[in-house]
Amino acid sequence: MTVLPRDDRLHPRSRVRTTIRSGRRVRSGSLIVHHVVGEGGPHVAVVTVKGFENAVGRHRRQRQVRHALADMWKLLPDGDLVVRALPANVSFAQLRTDLRVAVGRL
Repeated sequence: MTVLPRDDRLHPRSRVRTTIRSGRRVRSGSLIVHHVVGEGGPHVAVVTVKGFENAVGRHRRQRQVRHALADMWKLLPDGDLVVRALPANVSFAQLRTDLRVAVGRL
């Protein structure tokens, strides 16, 4: 099973950019969530900034965010979402809490 199936991913890159530029933005701890209302269920992209120590750290954080999203998929609003992970030394439990708070504010 894929954590974030292809049909639920936000494609193409231009849609990700548009969501970041024109979507509603909510920050919670180490995450920023951008949201544009739409139909057909949530479509999500996970982005990590280059401020992490290296590529391994960035990819690890992306995996953690995808797993946290999978745990709360039914709570996500319909439309396009971009989750931006900021460099911070947080645990997976704190990351899940930050994501839950951010999505709750949307």
